[in-house]
Amino acid sequence: MESKNPYNENIIKDYPNHNKLEVKNIINAANNSYYDWKKIPINNRIIVIRKVKNNLISNRKISANMITQEMGKPITESFAEIDKCIWLCKYYIENSKEFLKVENIKTDASKSYVSFEPLGIILGIMPWNFPYWQVFRFAIPAILSGNTVVVKHASNVSGCSLLIEKIFSKNIKLNIFQSLLLTSLKMKDIIENPLIKAISLTGSEEAGSKVASLAGNKIKKILLELGGSDAFIVCKDADIKKASEKAVAARMLNTGQSCIAAKRFIVHEEIKDEFINNIINILNQMNIDDPTSVNTQIGPLARKDILQDLQNQMKDAIKKGAKICYQKKKKYKKGYFFSPVIIDNVDSSMKVYNNETFGPLFTIFSFKKNEEAVKIANDTQYGLGGSIWSKNIENAKQIGESINTGAIFINEITKSDPRLPFGGIGISGYGRELGSYGIKEFVNIKTVYIN
Repeated sequence: MESKNPYNENIIKDYPNHNKLEVKNIINAANNSYYDWKKIPINNRIIVIRKVKNNLISNRKISANMITQEMGKPITESFAEIDKCIWLCKYYIENSKEFLKVENIKTDASKSYVSFEPLGIILGIMPWNFPYWQVFRFAIPAILSGNTVVVKHASNVSGCSLLIEKIFSKNIKLNIFQSLLLTSLKMKDIIENPLIKAISLTGSEEAGSKVASLAGNKIKKILLELGGSDAFIVCKDADIKKASEKAVAARMLNTGQSCIAAKRFIVHEEIKDEFINNIINILNQMNIDDPTSVNTQIGPLARKDILQDLQNQMKDAIKKGAKICYQKKKKYKKGYFFSPVIIDNVDSSMKVYNNETFGPLFTIFSFKKNEEAVKIANDTQYGLGGSIWSKNIENAKQIGESINTGAIFINEITKSDPRLPFGGIGISGYGRELGSYGIKEFVNIKTVYIN
């Protein structure tokens, strides 16, 4: 499993796959630890997760550097990703006891209540684009609720996966977290292993469909956090300057490689030109370069195939009549770079309309009436998030109530927050991570009735 630096295309390291015996030992170790871990009171589990948080803080610099080296994220964003994981740890350290406490319910019984019991080993299948955040937001609540986890990470971020494993194991006796170094082709037996009780997958809809089918055959719980094609609706009365600035932030985070990035910009026709010009002015000031530099805002895409997919999507759109409003000019001798592009005159015959675009490609749509904006926003199989920009909050709320997504943000970009549930509908997946809902995804919600 080759880890390659997407900036200079140098091979960082070639990691060997775990063999069948190693995989068996990892799963058995997780299972043995589970039977001890689930008996540990929540207060003591919290002490262990506090150790994890402290280990993460101690490894903040090496972790951020590994993210940037393996998948090209600008270093300032890599540090921000680590800091968000630290925040998540703190949040669940402070709140998990309350979230998992027994809920007394008044019935005809002498006493009746609901308890939240762990399931066993939870398998995480994780993506490369946020190699720490996606893992931590899955693993921390699952572990605090009494489960143990094994993680199969994306093969191009194996270095990150092994560093995370060390963060979860230093000064911690039980195997509450372990990494599996395997390609996706070797996952069937693990998914079907009876010791694996549930699965959390963050990735493409294709991967989600395949894994969900395997899990379904064995009647196993699965959470799917898949792709997105989020709408960014700018109403006539919006603060155009602020909306433009946030539009760039929403599209360009992680060089556009985010499931909740704004991908379809639906702008009132009377302000569209001003909105586009504002975005162009901001993009002109952004630096595309070495992601290890603090002066870089736009890095390379994470892999060559991702670059090729985005190039093909843009070529298809131009061939079918889309208009290039802007393309940042810069030549690259090496690296998987894609200069930011804004295209207009997009229609449903184009790949950029129907598929998720992973990279710095802005697609622009215009509308006259709110109903048109809603129709465009809902004309997708995805349903992850979306944002609406308007000074009239009631108007924005009405638009938001008509859009089919797992989240709507008004006058703010769509983002994940440890305090709020996160997830989608449609081919964006099902289940929820984060908040009080996320910690209860991988538990047995047990009814107890006493007379």
